[in-house]
Amino acid sequence: MSIGAEQRYYMKLKAVYYYYEKDYTQTEIAQMLNVSRITLSKLLKEAREEGMVKIEIVDYRNVRQLLELEAQLKDRFGLLDVKVVDCLEDDREEISRKLAVAGARYLDHILRSGMRVGIAWGRTLEMMVDHLSENRTITGIEVDTLLGGAGTAGTNIQPNIIAQRLIEKYSGTGYIINAPYLCQTEELCQAIKAEPHIADVISRAQEADITLVGIGEKPELASGYDSGYRYTDEVLEDLLAHHAVGDICANFFDIYGKLCDSSVCRRVVSIDISQLHKHKRVIAVAGGPNKVEAVLGALNGGYLHVLVTDKFTARQVLELDRQLREGEHP
Repeated sequence: MSIGAEQRYYMKLKAVYYYYEKDYTQTEIAQMLNVSRITLSKLLKEAREEGMVKIEIVDYRNVRQLLELEAQLKDRFGLLDVKVVDCLEDDREEISRKLAVAGARYLDHILRSGMRVGIAWGRTLEMMVDHLSENRTITGIEVDTLLGGAGTAGTNIQPNIIAQRLIEKYSGTGYIINAPYLCQTEELCQAIKAEPHIADVISRAQEADITLVGIGEKPELASGYDSGYRYTDEVLEDLLAHHAVGDICANFFDIYGKLCDSSVCRRVVSIDISQLHKHKRVIAVAGGPNKVEAVLGALNGGYLHVLVTDKFTARQVLELDRQLREGEHP
């Protein structure tokens, strides 16, 4: 049955009045107007398009700019989710602290009993685990490390320690790659990865429900570069020759996300990050002025499903991406 113009106008106005002013449900309004839910949806849509309804979002905390950055990153790189954190200054220490808190809240929200969690290393991930809320109702989780440990004592470059701290927040079991992350030769690396226990951990990590990674900054020969890897100048020169801009689990990639064919990358005891896109949910917590190129490279490589970053990094990543696509040279 067709509806005349005057009657249709009346029905649209009545629909929006009861929907927006009186808080009726769409089911209640459809019954009132004696129309189907599909017809009601069309009426509401027409009313909005014709200006009968004007919706104003009152952002009294100035969060909309963050949501817009999240939407741009999500759409541009096909991400499952993005969390952009507000920061007062583009300062790596402040950003690391705020990202750690945001990452912890994100994990608190999605973690459930019986889940398998893969975890890497890094300062921000270490702080993130410390900020997790202890929850004894979450039980039976499994935590798998994604790479071996470094030869130095720093907690943030010992994934086994970070994994243990994560388990202590809940209740579960850990599976550790009990080996150095970097071997002297490619042959030794392959032999270690073939060892049954380590091969089992690497295999288990590939089936993780949640994979938590950091993104390492671009390698530099400058004295201020401190990734925790303690590479020699010879190794750094080799990485730079292969245009490395960052890494995940000591697997380096260029600005376009292509893995670097460097000898050091073939000596790393870790998961194969080229397979990360097959993981269920890879969450990277990374940002700061030193990681813009690294974050863009990771996004271009399709290694991530979820990104937790800061607003300064988000803006710079989007701008750098625009420049690359338009053929500009930053």
